Amino acid sequence: MYKLEGSENMDEENNKKSKKKDEVTIHFENGEQGTTGTIHGLSKAFNPPKKKSDRRSPEIKQMEKHVGGKVASISKYWNSRLGVLMLSTLPDFIDSKDFEVISEVRWTRWGEVKEAPTYSLVELGDGETVQVMSEGQILVKTENGPMVFAAEVDGDGDLRMRISFRTGSKDVVASAKGYLDDFIEFAWANSPLRGKAWKADFSWILRTGVIDEPYLTDRVKVKLDLHAHTFIRNLADITETNLKSSRGIILSGPPGCGKTMAIKAMIESYPDTTFIVMTSEHLQRRCVRNIYDMARRLAPAVVVLEDIDSAGGLSRKVASHPILGEVLQALNGVSENKGVFTIATTNFVEDLDDALRDRPGRFDVIVTIGLPDSDARYPMLEKHCQVNGISPTEKELTRLVSATKGFSGAWLEEVFSTATLVAMHNDRKKLHWSDILAAVEDIQERRQVAYEKTPTLPAPPSRDSMSGDLYR
Repeated sequence: MYKLEGSENMDEENNKKSKKKDEVTIHFENGEQGTTGTIHGLSKAFNPPKKKSDRRSPEIKQMEKHVGGKVASISKYWNSRLGVLMLSTLPDFIDSKDFEVISEVRWTRWGEVKEAPTYSLVELGDGETVQVMSEGQILVKTENGPMVFAAEVDGDGDLRMRISFRTGSKDVVASAKGYLDDFIEFAWANSPLRGKAWKADFSWILRTGVIDEPYLTDRVKVKLDLHAHTFIRNLADITETNLKSSRGIILSGPPGCGKTMAIKAMIESYPDTTFIVMTSEHLQRRCVRNIYDMARRLAPAVVVLEDIDSAGGLSRKVASHPILGEVLQALNGVSENKGVFTIATTNFVEDLDDALRDRPGRFDVIVTIGLPDSDARYPMLEKHCQVNGISPTEKELTRLVSATKGFSGAWLEEVFSTATLVAMHNDRKKLHWSDILAAVEDIQERRQVAYEKTPTLPAPPSRDSMSGDLYR
């Protein structure tokens, strides 16, 4: 049995001020007399001195060691799809600046575990792919001191490019900001999006090299060549003329008459021009403005606003449209669309706002692509017959042209799809001319149903009429 006592209760020697504070006297009771002793340094054992804590993670320690001091950073972010395309140019940017690459690394578990960077396989259009760093750091030496270029994924999925540098020097801070600005300009100048065809969600539109021209009337062909093809062919040199460096046309007409085919033909005809296709699902706030910002950077470029009437009509006559102002601003706002040509398609041009359809500088021309006349239907049907292995006489083909009056290009194609089903229904693989005629008749009936009023259920009988044995 033992107990601890304060040194002030012991002998006089223990009360001397010169005595070290860490002395502890212990009295052991053993019978009547007991034993007393003093142990030095025991208080340190019970209360060891606290070490100065270093809360820096291994990641921060390495970065500070690399840059030679405390670390600060600047950054820029993009959505994930655009971000990987921007960062695909980072290795070439580092080479262009003659930076010395020291190492590449990725830190996980809040900067505690050191691993290799993460790379993603990214499609660059036209069948090209490249490995792009999606998470990791590149430690480099620049002419303005060591820095760290990093690719990071934000919590909302955006991809961020960060440049870290040593604090305390205005020259270093200015250099880091300059490098970030230089990278953004370099990335756009060398962007995989340049000269490619793609949708507003950054999915690629494959160019096949085959130009499939729609069958249009001579009048429409002349207008398209004058107001579209001539401008697109000369987009790169347009600034040397008196023309405004931006222009727009509206392709109007019923569905299935060749508006989309005309645009596809343009995409194939100009393989070095950037084409950006926006459908109604992309006509959203900020998206229109962002697309035109990119188009200006990638000029010469063509922006296609497909089925613009399906986005609520884009007219103030119906209601206050949420994005009409943004479309108007994008087409003819403060920022000039140098080298940008706009094509809009619509099935109902009368639903568009007057500020769109009757305002040069936004849309300068409306080209109506109507239903194909007999002169256009003849070669269209002749081509379909050849593709499907049918050789009609000239008389039969002329009759077919007459029988398909009022058919759009899409319905002419449907004639042969339906004829194939008729042949399969009769256990045949080869089409007969009778299958074509049966298909035309079937389509005529189907189209008639499309314009009939939907039948409704009759009203229930009145209470007075509900009599007799049946209701008892």
